[in-house]
Amino acid sequence: MKMHWYFITGVLLLGAAVPVSSQVAQTNSHAGHNGDQHPLIEIPVHVAVPRIELDISRDDLSGYNLHIDYDRFELESPRFAGEEGEPFLEGHAHLYINGSKVQRLYAADLHIPEKLLQSGFNQITVTFNAHDHSTWSRGGKRILATLFIRRDKPELVVHHFSSSPIR
Repeated sequence: MKMHWYFITGVLLLGAAVPVSSQVAQTNSHAGHNGDQHPLIEIPVHVAVPRIELDISRDDLSGYNLHIDYDRFELESPRFAGEEGEPFLEGHAHLYINGSKVQRLYAADLHIPEKLLQSGFNQITVTFNAHDHSTWSRGGKRILATLFIRRDKPELVVHHFSSSPIR
């Protein structure tokens, strides 16, 4: 029953952190969003959807180490935009902790300081974003992965979700 409560709480938190919309991104990079609600940019049906999953572990010294496992996406800094091959599915990622946007990510590994997580239950979400910050989507659903963790438990990850799992 306890696990069921955590799952329901996590789903509610996920809905608050990453609202789903059927809107398609406009050319203006910040049109139609406020705070962490970036507009969606639809991946054409002839292009394969990027796959994403998250893994987290406790750091030996402090905090946590987050790893993004992904393919079919070029995760990079905007300064390298369009340098190699087809530039369509490239961009960066956005990191959300407990519904708040924390930072952009340009690589697959990140250290999360312990002070960014509350005691007990936490939600960590990563979205794939174009260089204009719009969020990549398919069928109006954001390309993202989420971990639900409990800092105070030996088994850190309580539940994980991916809109496009690798396994």
